Amino acid sequence: MAADVLATCFGGVADAELQLRLQAITPLLVAAAANYDQLARVQSLHEVVRAPNVGAVTRSELEALYSKQMSASNGAARVIYNAIRNAPPNGKCPLCGIGTVTVLDHHLPKAHYPSLSVCPFNLVPACDFCNNAKRARFPTCAEEQTLHPYYDDYTQQQWIFAQLDIEGPPVLVFHVDAPAHWTQIDRLRAKRHFDVVKLGVSYTSNANDDLIPLRGHLTTIAATKGAGGVQAYLAEEQARYADRLNSWQHIMFQTLAASPWFIGGGYLQIPD
Repeated sequence: MAADVLATCFGGVADAELQLRLQAITPLLVAAAANYDQLARVQSLHEVVRAPNVGAVTRSELEALYSKQMSASNGAARVIYNAIRNAPPNGKCPLCGIGTVTVLDHHLPKAHYPSLSVCPFNLVPACDFCNNAKRARFPTCAEEQTLHPYYDDYTQQQWIFAQLDIEGPPVLVFHVDAPAHWTQIDRLRAKRHFDVVKLGVSYTSNANDDLIPLRGHLTTIAATKGAGGVQAYLAEEQARYADRLNSWQHIMFQTLAASPWFIGGGYLQIPD
């Protein structure tokens, strides 16, 4: 797969001399992709070696393979770019689960890993918010690795939770609380991902926006079914998102359904 992507990108290069230099390093680039895949499978991408150039090809020339041949609308490999970008279900960013995919993010930034500029394993669909939040960050140790959608499955257990802050108007504040049986590195990686792509900001913003229409809905339910009806509704909504344990929706309803204060009428304190 990596070799095919490289061949497509090289095919769009008009400079014959550059084409020759690129062809000469093809085995090195294919090996870099294979090494990436191998290390990613054992959660060790921090071990990928950074290098400013590959053979006689400079960093800027390798980066241009992406900007001119992949992401450019008329690039030779634009069809590959589109296929990767359009892969996530419902077009949702796999890094946050909220934003709409608009770009490809270099999981290991091309500025530091130019040999991976067009490596398909390193190109992840992302929304603008996550892409900008990650920028050129790269891991220097195991615990600094953010989650990779192709290799890391952190969806089967809940590791993000929230608390309802009622010191003022009700506000949901999200945080990481990974399962106790996870390794320390897994726990730190989850926290790193949460911080780097600013999930706390995104989750809190989305959840608190939803509290406003929720107030009216719960007021209507309470008028006929009382607090029991309010709790039942919140529990039903939590169950509706049970297949997405770490989504802000599941966590929001989970937190609200467990709050006697909120169920007993605290929702009326939600401001417009």
